[in-house]
Amino acid sequence: MAVVVSEETTSENGNDGVVDLLRRMIVELQPGMESLSAKWPQLTLQQLRVMHILYSSGPTRVSTLAQALRVSTPTVTGILDRLVQRGMTSRADDPSDRRVVLNLLTPRGLQVIEGLHPIQPEYLNRLVDGLSEEERQVIVDGLQALLEASTRSN
Repeated sequence: MAVVVSEETTSENGNDGVVDLLRRMIVELQPGMESLSAKWPQLTLQQLRVMHILYSSGPTRVSTLAQALRVSTPTVTGILDRLVQRGMTSRADDPSDRRVVLNLLTPRGLQVIEGLHPIQPEYLNRLVDGLSEEERQVIVDGLQALLEASTRSN
């Protein structure tokens, strides 16, 4: 399958429509609003940010969360208290230092965060299953190049 790039899709900086195609593909891969609203647990943005950090980093100290969010530790403690009440996070002793309390996602919290991720693995698998080996290789090569460019720019 060839991508046809017209003059209309060529951007001002000569990206030949790559940026526009990426944007359109990301939008296509995201779940619809009706799907998200069914899964949306009515959490605040700060609560979601805490849950995302716990998802990405694993069990985390309050002080580390406060630093990442650029807020005070009492503020994070309040956010965590509400998340614990809702069954989204829990607290556990650090096995290496009993004085330290770690915060982690519960199975319910993990399910919520994974459900809110923009790209659902099942949908991607269905899309890729419909591609030929050659099409898959072209996509792999392009995505690897894009990932390398992203790594270089960071």
